[in-house]
Amino acid sequence: MLCQLCGYEFEATNMACHTECPMGSHCNLICCPNCGYQVVNESKSFLVQLLHRLWPSSGTIKNSNHQRRPKNARRNTVPLTHIPIGQEVEIDSFMDMPPDRLTRLSLFGLTAGTLIEVLQRYPSPVIRIDQTELAIAKEILEQIWVKL
Repeated sequence: MLCQLCGYEFEATNMACHTECPMGSHCNLICCPNCGYQVVNESKSFLVQLLHRLWPSSGTIKNSNHQRRPKNARRNTVPLTHIPIGQEVEIDSFMDMPPDRLTRLSLFGLTAGTLIEVLQRYPSPVIRIDQTELAIAKEILEQIWVKL
């Protein structure tokens, strides 16, 4: 499974619910071990199963989380600090970023798959996400990996 928030790839079948979860084994959520982002586990969700019974021709619900990258695929990714000013790129993943920082960045629209543009590097790096311009520390830019 590929986390929609941080781009971390993990095996969802091996995930156990958090010990502090009151639902325990009846929990219908899958939590990313890297950032804690939660998605509904379609195989355990009563609502999803009901919808499949009502509309069997619809097949499975399309969710980009279930598209796995081949382990041996060569990915053309670089840190955001390597992108020239004015170039628009797509965010691939966030490397070694704390979960609280990932949450704050997602509030500004910085998630895997988002298109961003580097506007300036000095005196402070500035990027554009849609209509939002955001000044970010260089250390954070080094942790944001983008597709070329």
